[in-house]
Amino acid sequence: MQSGQIGGAFTRDISMGGMCAWRLPSDERCASVARSLVRGGAGPLGLERDIVEDAVLAASELVTNALNHGLRSLGGAAPVPPELWVWARATPKPQLVVSVFDACRVFQPDTAPKSELDEHGKGLGIVSVLADSWGAHLSRSWAENAVQGKVVWCTFALPQPWPRRPIAAPPMATAGHLASTLRSRGLNVVEGYGRRVAVVSALVEARRELNVWIEPGHLSYNAGATRVRRPIVDLYDTAEDIVRWSEAARPQG
Repeated sequence: MQSGQIGGAFTRDISMGGMCAWRLPSDERCASVARSLVRGGAGPLGLERDIVEDAVLAASELVTNALNHGLRSLGGAAPVPPELWVWARATPKPQLVVSVFDACRVFQPDTAPKSELDEHGKGLGIVSVLADSWGAHLSRSWAENAVQGKVVWCTFALPQPWPRRPIAAPPMATAGHLASTLRSRGLNVVEGYGRRVAVVSALVEARRELNVWIEPGHLSYNAGATRVRRPIVDLYDTAEDIVRWSEAARPQG
């Protein structure tokens, strides 16, 4: 398939709680395309120039790592191309989240090359220096019929206060959007609606559902023994958490 946008909104909508997902080329153009997309996505967010350039460089390193180590073919077809995802979140603190997906579910980071001539691991070492935080987890594609794989992500500080003004939406609309997002990622989901609240129930493992309660300005759910309450601007970050929990519960092998 050709590279291009596969999900989410326009980059200017990231500041309003939107996200963007792009399929990247599976060749040497991958890093340059990612740099251009991240620069365009970060532009409207009011970030300092140095932070934008850090995010651009980190994205370039992540997609290069995915291209070199993460390309996988499915059933004899062409390799699944990497994907670039960008959104903003308000919790645990205001951050721009830059993620790269590939179809390889194995992740063994090496952020400390053994010598200056050892290239393996330098990309993630650079990311660990540039970003506020970074990590990796099992996930699913936004395209390619929700192919299973992993995502490597990194975050960068957003100007505060964030968002610049409170964001609210009818619970029914937010619940419908969250439910459709999770279904597109391969999860089994049901919805329920009340007068001022809605609930989205996602099956994250056998016989266990995660219930996300949605109010006009917030969503809440239980993460283990902890009750989590987040603004609706964090919808996509919450959706990715749910996908992560679902994938972690799947038998590996």
